[in-house]
Amino acid sequence: MNKIPEQLVIDQAENDPDVAALLGGRIYPVIAPASAALPFATWRRQSVTREMTLSGPLGVPTVSLAIDIYAESYAAVRDIADRFRAALNGFSGSMGNYIQVAIVSLQSESDGFVQLAGGDLPPVYSVTQTYNVLWQSE
Repeated sequence: MNKIPEQLVIDQAENDPDVAALLGGRIYPVIAPASAALPFATWRRQSVTREMTLSGPLGVPTVSLAIDIYAESYAAVRDIADRFRAALNGFSGSMGNYIQVAIVSLQSESDGFVQLAGGDLPPVYSVTQTYNVLWQSE
């Protein structure tokens, strides 16, 4: 079992009926396969902050989790982004006895467009959401 808080957060998104209705499990770590059908999302750990004092760790670690969402239309990518936000912002939960996510909070969201691999394909719309995940392990 992965002992990473991001997996618990992504599991929450994948199991959310509103997100699943549009993505059908097409949420990939870091990079999507070239064969991935639109729409899809990728996720990656941007950073981990572990505050320390002279006597040791202070508080809980914070993971900065980026989720990139891609779709053929602006309306579609915004709809999916809204569903991710509803599923994840304010989420807390645990994964077995390994990971306890105290709170997930949306920190930023930006719209864009990208040219996916295969330069002959038309550009697609994107939304990048960045969440802070406060968590504890064991």
